[in-house]
Amino acid sequence: MALSQLNALTSPVDDHQLRALQVALKDMSPTQIAWVSGYLAGIGGRGPTAPAEPKAVETITILYGSQTGNAKAVAEQLGSQALGQGMDVRVISMGDFSPRKLTKERWVLLVVSTHGEGEPPESAFALHAFVQDQGAVRLEQLRYAVLGLGDSSYEHFCRTAVDFDRRLAELGAQRILPLQCCDLDYRPDTERWSTDALNRLNAIAPRRAGNVVAMPGLRSHQEQSQNQARPYDKDNPYPATLLENRRITTPDAVADVRHLALAIDPGALHYRPGDALGVWVKNDPALADAILAGVGLEGETRIRLGDEEIDLRRALIERLELTQLHPTTVRAWSERSCTPELKALATDAATLRAYSGERQLIDLVSDHPAPIDAPALVALLRPLQPRLYSIASSQAEYEDEVHLTVSVVRYQAHGRDHLGAASGFLSERLGRNEAVRVYLAENDAFRLPDDGNTPLIMIGSGTGVAPYRAFLQQRAANGDGGRNWLIFGNRHFHRDFLYQLDWQAHRKAGRLDRVSLAFSRDGAQKLYVQQRLREEGMEILRWIDAGAHLYVCGATVMGQAVDRALVDIFTTEAGLDPDAAQACVDTLRREARYHRDLYA
Repeated sequence: MALSQLNALTSPVDDHQLRALQVALKDMSPTQIAWVSGYLAGIGGRGPTAPAEPKAVETITILYGSQTGNAKAVAEQLGSQALGQGMDVRVISMGDFSPRKLTKERWVLLVVSTHGEGEPPESAFALHAFVQDQGAVRLEQLRYAVLGLGDSSYEHFCRTAVDFDRRLAELGAQRILPLQCCDLDYRPDTERWSTDALNRLNAIAPRRAGNVVAMPGLRSHQEQSQNQARPYDKDNPYPATLLENRRITTPDAVADVRHLALAIDPGALHYRPGDALGVWVKNDPALADAILAGVGLEGETRIRLGDEEIDLRRALIERLELTQLHPTTVRAWSERSCTPELKALATDAATLRAYSGERQLIDLVSDHPAPIDAPALVALLRPLQPRLYSIASSQAEYEDEVHLTVSVVRYQAHGRDHLGAASGFLSERLGRNEAVRVYLAENDAFRLPDDGNTPLIMIGSGTGVAPYRAFLQQRAANGDGGRNWLIFGNRHFHRDFLYQLDWQAHRKAGRLDRVSLAFSRDGAQKLYVQQRLREEGMEILRWIDAGAHLYVCGATVMGQAVDRALVDIFTTEAGLDPDAAQACVDTLRREARYHRDLYA
């Protein structure tokens, strides 16, 4: 049926109006289209309107750049507060915001995390590059404030937020609040900053008269309190049930990698390929007992955590970080210890980070004994944080399950055995049919392209292959016709080829067009995925020229090596100089054709 015929049957608008609407929506993201839909629904329900009056105030825009979902949650909470105060507010991912539109904005609050070694999250890359450019336009009309989320154990703490705050000021924009950098226990600081930001805006920004049109899903505090069905999130996790815990490496493999299947209610949790699952875990009770013995404290001792009073042992198991040793903990312990070498290393930031990264709390208290009471011990420990795992399944194939690929962190060092908190909990201490608290961590920067005919190049090492299992399941369910190329690396073909049967099935079905493997310990020379990329550089360029999206998932070190390999490919195969080659890679990232999901 022709467009005109369909329009005549179903639409009250004429062909010209319909085509104009299609053109207007053509380049919008799904988030923007959803907002426009809600906006039109809002104004459509008002009935006849009086002639429009001049707009009283520009919209307050809250931009977030989030890698794990924390910055997004803070931004949405801030937006809800602003909405409750009658402000004209919109909350937008930096990935859905056209950087050039920054020149039109008047009031902007930025909430952004820092990823890896001081890099912006993927969704913030284009906006970050836009303001950092030496030829960036002036922004004298802009009033702004920046909130950064980070981890002070890293050298470049909140660097992305620092970059935005400094550069916006250099471009003529005016701060309405000083930069706020938040550590892992960010909630008190973000709540205080949010209140300060809104108070400042109320004082200096003209108020909007009339109704407020908010993004769909954005609710004020009052509306949230009236809604009895609280959604599952980081603060209200869902109790998933363990269905399967299966080792997918051979018994003689160096790494013990498990495939976990968790039962969920699809009405409660709905995920998309590329998302991660946040898992709240419990520490090993044996480790908690060893720490108690090491510091000479009784587990039954009552201590306070916030407004709650609980046993010290329970706090160590359920509430406090024991396996990820933070530099601030080591520095505080050095002030109690009489060990000269510990005091010395605590004065050098790089040495302190290296020491902390190689040890757990048990190593510190055992090797450098010091007297301490229960409240002081609790005060120097960080809150236990959830761990994120890339989801290895598509809900189109496993509606009521979510699959994870977990590498068990187990090693011997400093005279004792060590086990990772999360991997040990999931692989050894969580029993079948037992519940584990989980929540969805959306990753909009690591999505399948909307066009199912788009070619994919999927690069991963180790458990970084997990999201590609979800990608191919989803493409199979969709009936997508795009070509798929898997580039995978691990140690040994016969021991560590994760999900080998899955890839073979996709290959047989014609969904996996090309597979390139790099097993580093099978030959005389070590071979990694970045070397395989260089070897197949010309074919990589052909796929990119055909519109392929590139995906990289795995350790940060691997991701950086892949970046260098791509620059080398543009240099050697396309004949570009190194700066132009780097510009090509950066352009792929700005165009959201080069997606990275990297972790330490």
